[in-house]
Amino acid sequence: MSAGGSADGAAAGAVSSTMLLAVGIVGGLLCIYLSGFLGDLIGPVIAGLGAVCAIIWGADAIRRVASYGLGTGVPSIGYMSLSVGVISALAGLSLAGILKMAILGPVASFVVAVIIGAIIAIVATKIVGMKIPIMLQCTIEIAGAATLSILGFAVAIAGSYDMTAILKNVVATGFIAVLFIMCTMAIQHPFNACLGPNEDQVRTLKCAASTAFLSMTLTGLMSLTTGGLGWFVVFIVGLIGWVISFRAFVLASCNDAASTKWAGLWPKVEQ
Repeated sequence: MSAGGSADGAAAGAVSSTMLLAVGIVGGLLCIYLSGFLGDLIGPVIAGLGAVCAIIWGADAIRRVASYGLGTGVPSIGYMSLSVGVISALAGLSLAGILKMAILGPVASFVVAVIIGAIIAIVATKIVGMKIPIMLQCTIEIAGAATLSILGFAVAIAGSYDMTAILKNVVATGFIAVLFIMCTMAIQHPFNACLGPNEDQVRTLKCAASTAFLSMTLTGLMSLTTGGLGWFVVFIVGLIGWVISFRAFVLASCNDAASTKWAGLWPKVEQ
């Protein structure tokens, strides 16, 4: 898809990228903060929904920047941005811990992500010479979305955005590595799966919603280690969200296809 194709797609898209940005930032941060006031049963699921908002926003940012090429850079910018997300989340929470102001943690993490994302984009455009007009904006957006998705699921597991709780329940257990891989796939997979001359923003976002809720379902299982029934609520809400969004994605794919045909299962013996 060409740069012109990207612009046309944005114009014809049913969802404004500005609205998705607002949903990702405001929804992500608000859900993370609200989780601290809603108890061990409801709090984790709200934090998980914040991560879902961030993933959908990040998937749209991936779509916009990767549309300027053939889509081959999707995994690269996805893993790079999630690396920034992990670093930013832990750096922001650590800074809040040092200042003894835990409430600053999520915002500090997001600010660190914006700064690192901007530096990476400037290096890519000014030094490496990548000729992508929206590289700076989209790299910042993806880094921010990555941070909020990592942080949302981490809070869902730990039950708090306090650095001590995150270290004990997410970092020390090794779940931080799982979140890194899981959120990377959730953000970069939708456009990778849908790219092509017939790629449609709404269909891609439905795929993003399905990967986000599937990640939330897995986060619920990881939350088992912290005890309580919060993990079950996260798991059930994630599962229901995945069924609804994946069904919507499949229906959209069938509606947009020229034709569909069941080809049967693979043969039992090699032919």
